[in-house]
Amino acid sequence: MEMTIQQVKSLLKPIKQKLEHKAFWVFTTLSCLGIFHFCYVWTIVGNLPSLLDVLGWGSIGFLLWQKRHKLKFRGGFLSSIIGLVLILWMVVRHIFTRSQTHMDVLSHFFPIIITIGILLILSGFKKIINYRSELLVATFISLPIVSLYIILKPIINIDAQFLGFILHYIGFQVVRQNATVSFPNGSVEIMGSCSSVGPILTILPFIVVMLNIYPVSKSRQIFVYLSTIISVVCINNIRLSILAILINNRDKVNFDYWHTGGGAGIFSNIIVFFVGCLCYQILNHNASSSSSSIRGAE
Repeated sequence: MEMTIQQVKSLLKPIKQKLEHKAFWVFTTLSCLGIFHFCYVWTIVGNLPSLLDVLGWGSIGFLLWQKRHKLKFRGGFLSSIIGLVLILWMVVRHIFTRSQTHMDVLSHFFPIIITIGILLILSGFKKIINYRSELLVATFISLPIVSLYIILKPIINIDAQFLGFILHYIGFQVVRQNATVSFPNGSVEIMGSCSSVGPILTILPFIVVMLNIYPVSKSRQIFVYLSTIISVVCINNIRLSILAILINNRDKVNFDYWHTGGGAGIFSNIIVFFVGCLCYQILNHNASSSSSSIRGAE
């Protein structure tokens, strides 16, 4: 049976409506640029993008999705031109630097420059501050991992101090020098990859997204961030204590399991579960308090 023109139009109508919706083009552009960046990283570095990269791009898309009904192309002529130039500039750079053997510094900043470009087209210069959460997440995933470890280096020293404290009260004779903790049968040097920095960088984009889905006061936001960092440090130092005890006992098999094997994954899951429960309790308490105050006002 041949379809009439009217039936064809009715079938194409939903597609046409989506194509006319501004949010469709924003998310399509963001998705294509994110995949393009992943392919670039894979080509240059030879490894898949990190979990932080995936979570970061997903968080930016999710935050914009929450505002999809408000998305409008309000950028002026100048801001739109600058935004378009930023996007094209980074895309062209990625295309012509694929033959390099390593990522240059500017290539790391692809996410934040692209995000700024898109937001300039969407909102212009004056209202780009309304998207500070998206900019914050984009900054997280744009900074080279080495610079992030440098910025958060004090946390490595805190890890060493906390580990020394735990081992001392367990009964070990402990001597600490910077990030190295020595005990009777060995020593542990806390490197950036084993410190609490990695889990903190992974969990922070989640926290940024949650605090935008469930808006709370500034004081509660600070409390959530501090509670997250303290929780990660405490849980990760339990793992470091286990590793130190295994080194002292010269148990290499179990050390490898808790260092790079399934044991490391167990503690990663514990961190995500604990921080998720903590944030849920804080945000749920805030929602209950808000509803109680509304009922009281009535």
